[in-house]
Amino acid sequence: MEGKNGAREVFLDGEAWFDVKKNYEKHFIVHTPFYTINVTGTQFNVKAYESDKTVATTLEKGQIIIQSAESLSLDEDIRIKPGEQVIFDKESKELTIKDVDTKLITSWKDNKLVFVNMSLRELVVLLERKYGVEIEVKNTELLDLHFDGTIKNESIIEFLDIIQYTLPVNYKIVGQKIEITNKN
Repeated sequence: MEGKNGAREVFLDGEAWFDVKKNYEKHFIVHTPFYTINVTGTQFNVKAYESDKTVATTLEKGQIIIQSAESLSLDEDIRIKPGEQVIFDKESKELTIKDVDTKLITSWKDNKLVFVNMSLRELVVLLERKYGVEIEVKNTELLDLHFDGTIKNESIIEFLDIIQYTLPVNYKIVGQKIEITNKN
């Protein structure tokens, strides 16, 4: 979409990986409901789901600039370097920057998901989005269990079998829903 001054603009609600070529005559701008990303030619990932508590932008190559938007007022623009991730907490309105392994964040674009020490709470959301299923965890204490793994081409059943083998959980399919319970 072309905006004012010939800028190329995208409005994002969800997750996307961008590979943007430099074009000094036409800026590339990504608008999330929380902040704006001014792109100078780069590779980066933006995770901005309305239902998530945070918005995360991860830079692989190049440079991006985080700018104020409706939900975030910054004293000045923030320049992000490769290997950095910006996390905006929607509730506290706090913005933090940390160093990350970008391959763990952007592997989904290659139809692969890699996670390290991910809680079952976060994993359920990821699986629901990837496979388009509904998952209910019957015992809330299970949500704090952590898991390391990779999803490449596994079906949801194959992946649930791995989780069931690795963690003290069972799963069963009830109608259109997957239920996860304690292993007895």
